[in-house]
Amino acid sequence: MRVNRMKTINTILWLIFAFFCPTCEAVQKVCESELDTIVRAAIRNECTGKENFRILLAVRLQENGGPGKEFGIKHPRAWGTDLDTQAGWAAATITKSRFRWRVAGRPSEFIYFLADRYCPKECDRVGHINWKKNVKYWFERLKNGNDTI
Repeated sequence: MRVNRMKTINTILWLIFAFFCPTCEAVQKVCESELDTIVRAAIRNECTGKENFRILLAVRLQENGGPGKEFGIKHPRAWGTDLDTQAGWAAATITKSRFRWRVAGRPSEFIYFLADRYCPKECDRVGHINWKKNVKYWFERLKNGNDTI
């Protein structure tokens, strides 16, 4: 019984992913083996909707960290842990930032607003500029379904 339930849950997760994100070579290269974990973390942290999920994947592609650093979350409770923890923190950051962005009256494009929280310019001015540019680039690639890098 449990095996069938898990297969059903996995099927539903993959269908959700297929709906929210067009297949892209970049995602396949970096995220293919990680998608199940990333989708679960997104759902658990209410990082849903096409735009939020694409941003989550764009952050993964931008950060491109190794094990325990996949999403570049440097908080001591997340750094050096595992993909699930990293994806969860990134998804929660996106969800919370989306709320803050709306409360602030949508002062700029959301990715730029998110960059102020995720990669603040006070910590690394050049990194902040590059982070915005690169996440925007990956987001657009995912949005348009480009299948070449």
